Amino acid sequence: MMKQPSSWADTNTAADFLCITPRQLRKLRKGGLFQIGKHYRVTSSRLSARPTYIWHCDRCGAALEIPMEKR
Repeated sequence: MMKQPSSWADTNTAADFLCITPRQLRKLRKGGLFQIGKHYRVTSSRLSARPTYIWHCDRCGAALEIPMEKR
């Protein structure tokens, strides 16, 4: 695990902190583990071809610590 980033971090930094890949992080978001506003925010314009996210590392880490059967 890398040094604690500030509360909100870009996808690559958050994935490094959580010891997962950026792809896994996005997959968990799509799967519903993370909630918009609490775990991640969209920082790109609504007109963008693809969204850009920032992640709350502490909250995402806490969500990942919940056992699979309780998620």
